[in-house]
Amino acid sequence: MKHIVVAVDGSTGSARALEEAIKLGRSLAESPKLTALHIDQAVPMNEPPFGVDPDERIEAEGLALLKSAEETLAASGLTYETAVRKGDPAREICEFAGSASGDLIVVGTRGHSLAAELLLGSVSHKVIQHAPCPVMTIR
Repeated sequence: MKHIVVAVDGSTGSARALEEAIKLGRSLAESPKLTALHIDQAVPMNEPPFGVDPDERIEAEGLALLKSAEETLAASGLTYETAVRKGDPAREICEFAGSASGDLIVVGTRGHSLAAELLLGSVSHKVIQHAPCPVMTIR
């Protein structure tokens, strides 16, 4: 395993996913590169609030989330990078992992029941269905 992609979104589940990816990376004979990936979701708006650029604000929040992940990764001693993509989270995570030769995707879950997940859908469930590599979900 040479490359682990970890989806980070600021949730407790994604923080645990990052921790588990680091543990896994440290346990391997050859340490893989870890990529903390954040997806800025496009927010549909009929009229943006006056004086506020929603895209700019979303991007700033994403960069702040990545800074926290980067601090955690720097302390791990593993080789890492951070990346930001825009769009549908599940699709972007899968596309990134495919284009970056990811060997494993690690995502947190929100702990929905199977029925709620099937009705509502979830990023982790969609990633599992469409990923180009194995997926580890962390609860």
